[in-house]
Amino acid sequence: MSENSTFDIDKPSERRGWQHATPYLMFAAYVLGPLILIPTFGGQRAVVPVLILIFATAAIAGFVDGLTYRFTWSLPILTGFGFGVARWLYFNDETFIYALGCTVVAAAAAAVGQQVAAHRLSTKG
Repeated sequence: MSENSTFDIDKPSERRGWQHATPYLMFAAYVLGPLILIPTFGGQRAVVPVLILIFATAAIAGFVDGLTYRFTWSLPILTGFGFGVARWLYFNDETFIYALGCTVVAAAAAAVGQQVAAHRLSTKG
C-alpha cells in the first residue's frame, strides 16, 4: 500500500455532490451581485458595498471549499477569474488589481478552512 492511500481516504481526489456548488455560487455572486448592488446604491455609493461583496465572497467561498473539500488553487484562481468577468461587465480597467486580492483572500480562507476541518477530525476520535 502506498503512502498516498491515507490521503485518498481522508480527502476525496475530486469534488462530489454539493461540493460542486461552491465554485458555481461564488461565480454567480460575482456576476449577479454588482448587477443588483450598483443600481440599488447608485454610482459612487455602490463602491463600498461592492468591495465588501467581492472580498466577502472570496473569503466565504474559500473557507467553505477548504472546510468541505480541501485546499486547492483551483477555487482561488477561479475567484480571480470570476472577478475578472465582473470587471469586464461592470467596472473600469483599473480594478484588475482586485482580482489578485480576491485570489489571495480565497487562498488564505481555503487554507484556514482546511485547518479547521483537520482540527475537527482530530478532535473527534
